[in-house]
This record gives sequence, structure tokens and C-alpha cells, in this order.
Amino acid sequence: MPSRGRPRRSTRLSRLDWLEAGQAILCENGIAGLKLATLTRRLHVSTGSFYHHFSDFEAYLNAVADHYTADQVRDALRLASEGGADPLTRMRRIRSISIKTRLFQLDSAMRIWAATDARAAATMRNAERIVLAFLAQAFRDLGYARNEAALRARMLLSANVARIEAASPPAGKRFFKETLDFLTRDAPSA
Repeated sequence: MPSRGRPRRSTRLSRLDWLEAGQAILCENGIAGLKLATLTRRLHVSTGSFYHHFSDFEAYLNAVADHYTADQVRDALRLASEGGADPLTRMRRIRSISIKTRLFQLDSAMRIWAATDARAAATMRNAERIVLAFLAQAFRDLGYARNEAALRARMLLSANVARIEAASPPAGKRFFKETLDFLTRDAPSA
């Protein structure tokens, strides 16, 4: 019997449904707002569904953190590389994909969580490693030596992670373009 005031769901929630709902709450309210009661209200279910997928809330928080790196970051990078895109296109695409899918917003929420939580910090280190490898490879494909490509990747990621938070989408897009243009101005293969 459905709880009073809650619509009855016609389909079972998946583990992914719970993870995505948690990440949405994390983006909207931060880690302090991510509670089981908030999740069940958002999904219009009782806690029984939650315990079908997760042993406890700590296991759930581990899964929320892991989902960010394992699935979302890798999927965005795969999409950015589709069709044998050239290096500059790949780097431009990852920014566009990250904004359209709200990955940048999630990245910001994860960074804040990582400041106080070891599992989120580990996830962010892994996500950064994956993104930096992607960017460094793009810079290497432009003809930069390995060390210089790695430095340019770090600069591009660092500049835009901080800037996207403070800028409206048009200003952030312009800043990304200007940063990328600056970092690739003297590309050996250009």
C-alpha cells in the first residue's frame, strides 16, 4: 500500500535512479541536504526501496561518489571523442557536454564535498586524473611534448573549474575559448 500523500510508482526504482536523485540533491543542497528522507520524498517511495539497493546510507554515499567518476566522467569523455574528432574539437566538446549534462555543476558539488570527506576526495582525484589524461592526450596530439602537454592540461582544467563557478554561461564559454586559444596558440603541429 502506498504511503499517504505519495503517488504509487508503477515501476521499480533502479540503483541508477537512486544515484541520480542523490546527485541532483547534492547539486541543489550540498552534502548536508543529502538525506534518506529527502531522497524518498523526491522519488515518492518508502525507505524499503532504498534498502533493496543499498545496505546502509554509507554504502549509498560511496556509490554516489563512485558513480561520478566511473560513469559520468568517462561517458562525457567518450562522447567528446566520438567520430575521430581532432584534439581542439575534443577539448571544446568536453566543455559543452559538461555544461549540457550539468557535469560541471556536479563537479563543483563534488569538490565541496571532497573538502570534508575522504571518499569524495578520492573520487575527485580519480576524476581529475581521467580528465587530465584526456586533455594531456589532446595537447600531445597537437604536437606538444609530454611534460608540456601535461602542464597545459592542468592549466586548462584549473582555470576553467574556478572560472565556471563565477561566470554566467556566455562569459564562461568565452573564458574557456580564450584560455584554450592561448594554450594552443603555438601548437607545434598547427
